[in-house]
Amino acid sequence: MLILEGVAILRSDSSRWVGRTQEADVSSPINYKCEAIAAKHSDMVFKGRSQFESTLWGGNKPMYRYLSLFFLILIFYGCHQSTQTPSEAIRIEADKIFEGTVGSICELIGYQSVKVQGYSLVIGLAGTGSSDCPVTVKKNYLEKDLRLLKEQGFLPSAYLNLSADEIIKHNSTAVVMVSGMVPAGALKGDRFDVEVRALEGTQTTSLQGGRLLRSQLQIVVPGYRGRPLASRPTALAYGHIFINPFSVKQGEARKVDPRRGVVLGGGRATYDSRIQLSLLRPDYRKAQLIQNRINSRFQGPDDEKIAEATGRSSIILRAPKAYRDRYGYFISIVWGLYLQGSPGYLERKLVELMELSQQPEADYEAISLAWEGIGKPALPKLYPLYEDVSSGKPAYYAACTALNLEDRKAIDAMVKMSLDDTHPYQILAAKALSEYPSDLHGRAALVSLLRKDNYRLRLLAYAGLHKGKDFVIRSSKLGEGFTIDEVPGVGEPIVAVWATKDPRIVIFGEPLKCRSNLFYSSEDEGVTINARPGDLFIGIHLKMPKNMGFVSRKSSFEVRELIKTLARPIRRSKDNRVIGPGLSFSEIVGILYALCKDEMIPARFALHRVMSDLTE
Repeated sequence: MLILEGVAILRSDSSRWVGRTQEADVSSPINYKCEAIAAKHSDMVFKGRSQFESTLWGGNKPMYRYLSLFFLILIFYGCHQSTQTPSEAIRIEADKIFEGTVGSICELIGYQSVKVQGYSLVIGLAGTGSSDCPVTVKKNYLEKDLRLLKEQGFLPSAYLNLSADEIIKHNSTAVVMVSGMVPAGALKGDRFDVEVRALEGTQTTSLQGGRLLRSQLQIVVPGYRGRPLASRPTALAYGHIFINPFSVKQGEARKVDPRRGVVLGGGRATYDSRIQLSLLRPDYRKAQLIQNRINSRFQGPDDEKIAEATGRSSIILRAPKAYRDRYGYFISIVWGLYLQGSPGYLERKLVELMELSQQPEADYEAISLAWEGIGKPALPKLYPLYEDVSSGKPAYYAACTALNLEDRKAIDAMVKMSLDDTHPYQILAAKALSEYPSDLHGRAALVSLLRKDNYRLRLLAYAGLHKGKDFVIRSSKLGEGFTIDEVPGVGEPIVAVWATKDPRIVIFGEPLKCRSNLFYSSEDEGVTINARPGDLFIGIHLKMPKNMGFVSRKSSFEVRELIKTLARPIRRSKDNRVIGPGLSFSEIVGILYALCKDEMIPARFALHRVMSDLTE
């Protein structure tokens, strides 16, 4: 059985990864609900009062404010199945839940992703690069960048004694265009994927096995030939190239483009995004009220001022330390924060929210944000809800909110839900539990989930234990920037690929072994793997660059050892000098996929991109 999560790693029309679960058919149509909704509506929601507001709502500004908040909830709190359409959910409850909130009188400025790009070099290619380079790119970008990299010590030793011109013309390098989208609300150091393309008209044949040199990326004007919008770099990018090993395009097979790849998590924001609230009707008193309300709710003893009013209409937002890893979620809570903070007012709102939560069509995503905005005074109301896990949806959302408010008693409720195979929120409870691997009860539940038949539960349990660096997972770091993790278990064997900023291959059910009769040959015949019945070892034959013939290796039948053998650098026997790299992460992923598909590795194959792949 093959499961591919986010399998369309690189589509012809986008550098973004999209996809849903697909069983045994990598060419089936794909759709990714949350990303599609976010992409479709982000400009309309976050750029202020626009044509969207006037045409869709006919000037109904309150409804526009609630729609904005709805999409913040959808994106940051979770995309779950619902029997209501967005408009129905808004009509039923939004006016009651969000009346008197920050989002009802403000709009959000600056919360949108931005495109960045730049020119750079991919190095370490096995003779598949080219000397081609446009003169303007060479003079305006590469020569200066290479000089700076050499001064800063970022240029690999193999190129230190070469001039910039010699490096650019070397067949182990290729000139590329690097582009990516800095996520909305990105903070300094936040990572994102970047796409790397060999320039059109160059003789570069493949970026496989290459590594992107440290590159500076700038904001560009969309549709205006990529002219930089800012003088300073908005992001840096570097790292190993991942070439899509799968062929998917709108339901039809297509050939993989080796001139195009992704650096997983290779982009890094160089400064915090500037995000601000803007009052729809400028009022100095209200601006000060919002500033004080946000600071009183979120500012910790070690935080600088979280919100700062800079005039009659503008409030600058900064990320609290407690929310720095989930800034977008923090903004969604601010958006639904009640302006009044008196105990009496908040108690009345809690009573209203509890009444709303008992309605059959209750919008728990919205209610949960309102609960969390109120803060710890909400906990006494939440405890009875999550204590009764049989209630399903109310218990799950109450427990989620309680955990976000640092009520660790709610972990026990999540444990019960995650271990109950009949609970409708079992998967989502396991995902929530994976965020608390250091809790003794939480860890014990995660270990138990490794033995479940449901492969998503097992992957979520692994994700949590990996986050906690648990000893139950045996890890081996390989040279090409990825890791092999082995996870014990008695369930169905799984080869899972984590194609993220921390790439790794995870083997469930050690020791997993290949079948005794197997054969694999890559499309270009550069890699051949075979074993006949009765053989003691697997034979591996790698084609060397520059017509240097083949190198033969042997591996045991354990999948772990096969991966390590494929990744090991090629050394010359007489002096042990490295004369070629091992196979790249993407090449090994492609081989594992093929071996699982043909049942030469008796295991399920799963490729997943983000945690939401496991809960869809």
